[in-house]
Amino acid sequence: MTPRADIGHLPAPIQRELHRAASILFETFAEAMRGRLSDQYRTGRIIALILHGPLAEHQCDPAPGDALHMLAIVNHPRLARSERNWRLVRDRLRRASLFGEIAHPVRLTVASLDRINRALGAGVPHFVTLIAGGIVLYRMEGLRFETPRPMSMSERRARGCAEFDRWYRRGNDFLSGAGFYRTQGNGPMAALLLHQACEHYYQSVLWSISLHGPRSHALDDLRERAEILDSRLHAAWPRETPFERRAFGCIRRAYVEARYGHGYRITPQELAWAMERVALLRQLVETICLERLSDCPEPMPEAFAQAAPCFIMQP
Repeated sequence: MTPRADIGHLPAPIQRELHRAASILFETFAEAMRGRLSDQYRTGRIIALILHGPLAEHQCDPAPGDALHMLAIVNHPRLARSERNWRLVRDRLRRASLFGEIAHPVRLTVASLDRINRALGAGVPHFVTLIAGGIVLYRMEGLRFETPRPMSMSERRARGCAEFDRWYRRGNDFLSGAGFYRTQGNGPMAALLLHQACEHYYQSVLWSISLHGPRSHALDDLRERAEILDSRLHAAWPRETPFERRAFGCIRRAYVEARYGHGYRITPQELAWAMERVALLRQLVETICLERLSDCPEPMPEAFAQAAPCFIMQP
């Protein structure tokens, strides 16, 4: 399987930005590997860099604030799993975006070639779409990808139903817990559980549709990935006003700050609005996933059968 490798059809400013972002990524990766002694780091290499997402698939000009989605493929599985090394790379790319070195943020995913080829061999839709629809920005000479195994619709639906049941059920539990802590006047705990509810609802969409989701707690990244799969999810979190952006930021930050920080704050108004948005997100996720999985040949997951309103206590 050979992905496309030409970016000549993209606007010239986007081409220059992609070249700069790729250079930053490779330079920072080399810096992170410098002085490492173990074989998987000393011989670690980025063997492919692939642009994917709307820019690659639809050849559109990204709007300000839209992210460039890149997949870095490395030669050692352990290197892909080492978050310590990639934190430096992601931080450098984030600073490049913040200070105007590049015009768009970069969403970086890292995977080993072994994992990619196993997923292609299993026919996992996320990776098949990524490799087939992506654009290679760099590839080591001689690199080959497995030919995808066609996954039957019955298998895809059955697996999607199982993933939906797993993520959606937990999301409902977290949303109910947030409602309880709100009635107790414990805003930080309610916000933390709202974060977890959002995370699980977005993963419900990602896993049920594409059979893959990132191992990430970054709510803005999960939101963006899910909204790419179905634009109706945009309605859950409006971001036109400062209040709307601030309230989402409170929930996004709660995963770390409400757990470890002493100064985390969320106002009753922000919390009330966020509760409403997550309740709407739940409804949208249920509708979207039900549409995608309603023809599932296996018995529908229990979470669908028990789609009664989630327990959300009012103050």
